[in-house]
Amino acid sequence: MHQRIKDVLDLMVPPQGEELWHGGPTLMGCLRGIKVMQAVWKPAPIRNSIWDLTLHMAYWKHNIIAHLNPEFREEFERSPSNFPEIPKKQSEGNWKADKILLKATHEKLIQEIKAFPAEKLDEICPTKPNYTFIKLITGIAAHDTYHIGQIQVLKKLYVEMNKLG
Repeated sequence: MHQRIKDVLDLMVPPQGEELWHGGPTLMGCLRGIKVMQAVWKPAPIRNSIWDLTLHMAYWKHNIIAHLNPEFREEFERSPSNFPEIPKKQSEGNWKADKILLKATHEKLIQEIKAFPAEKLDEICPTKPNYTFIKLITGIAAHDTYHIGQIQVLKKLYVEMNKLG
């Protein structure tokens, strides 16, 4: 496996028994233990919830899969794009289903990255002409790290806000 691909994959799926370099949780680890009330909570009406961010990350993983693999034709199962709407019925079952959607999309992306030909990493992506393939791959890893950090902050804010009132 090409070293650049291995380095990105180590950020997205750390080897068994190893922590991420920043000491924070993995993608699915940051969602562990979150119940539906915490998942839908927003610190302000115009801010995103953990559930919003979960669907947003799933969408962008799906989007990058489509850029890496021109044969991938599946439509993302939620809409609108970028920040799909959370279900009208906000139940533990629906929350679990959307976490499963994120996990499945993440696993599909990991498989696409592993299968991506190393000799094409520095080529311009035809469907995203301002980016090389390696920029798309490293970009989605950075995207995860950014939103995992937001989720960690939202979890702490939720606890603090519930202590106050």
